[in-house]
Amino acid sequence: MKGLLKNRVFQIIVLAAVVQLLIVFFNQRRDGRIILDIPDNQGIEELWTRDSRLIAAEMGRGFHLFDWSDLQAARRELPAAFYPSILLPDERILSVKDKRGLVLENSPGCTLWIPLTGQPAEVLLVSDSACSLIISACQYLYDRSSEYRFQKVDLQQEILLNLAELQGGRDFLIRRLCLSDALDKLILAGTQDKKAYLALIEIPTGRVGWEKIYPEEMEFYSVCFLDNPPLIFAGSRDGAVSQIDAADGRLIKSLPLVPLQAGQTKLRTIQRVVLSPDRKTLAASCDPSFYLIDVQTWQLRRKVDVSHKIISGVAFSPDGRYIATSDIRGSGIIEIFDLSK
Repeated sequence: MKGLLKNRVFQIIVLAAVVQLLIVFFNQRRDGRIILDIPDNQGIEELWTRDSRLIAAEMGRGFHLFDWSDLQAARRELPAAFYPSILLPDERILSVKDKRGLVLENSPGCTLWIPLTGQPAEVLLVSDSACSLIISACQYLYDRSSEYRFQKVDLQQEILLNLAELQGGRDFLIRRLCLSDALDKLILAGTQDKKAYLALIEIPTGRVGWEKIYPEEMEFYSVCFLDNPPLIFAGSRDGAVSQIDAADGRLIKSLPLVPLQAGQTKLRTIQRVVLSPDRKTLAASCDPSFYLIDVQTWQLRRKVDVSHKIISGVAFSPDGRYIATSDIRGSGIIEIFDLSK
């Protein structure tokens, strides 16, 4: 019996050592790239940088925190039971529970329940990197129409403050929300009448500045905002990135990145568009590559292929030297590229 117990303990020790070696193997540099592997994850849906940390949002399971100065160091994990969710700077997690209300997770001794109106079909959350402004967008579906209600989340008073409402046909769909750096504009990207759609809401007044449909594109799937000069960059399902005048929604120019080729799918979705910290470079991703575009000249600088297939997250390091991409498939990875090479 004692011999069997010793053998079992030995097997456990060997297994633990093998697991550790596998983690070290995956979290290493390959061809000048750093591969970060999170064991047993459900896919890394989103990436962003907050101060010196790289934050990875796992699909429906919470967050993983890495230090940009030492990506090989042990990560921290902050689980979440509900989805979608936002990681607050104090590491509490604001989540949407069952599409009925907002709750706080990872918040011992502090409860929160902010009910949502009615029964939304979908709920989106967006915030700036410091979470000083948080906005919820609830979609309500009717027989022949779709309505979105936008509200500011006040965590101090534990209430929702009405901001604006937008209505469209049954196919009216918002894919992404984006805040301007000045936190005075909310940009919406999606589809309306089976064409690409953008809208801008003035946050101080709640006024809808403009709504536009772009017949040239099937759908805008990703969006980001440049404050100076005020420009919107939108990635479409047709493999192009468009530059939009934020004042009136006018299409300035478009840059095709992924041409349609015989035998390939017609869906060439630009999954993410992200600006570098100095606002001089736009990164746009389309599986399985990302593209670096010069904002001023609107020229493609570089195309880089990633080792995974479905790019769901893109984030620059604080100094802009590195860029991270993530894989949304189960057991997905995070891949770090040194842009100085």
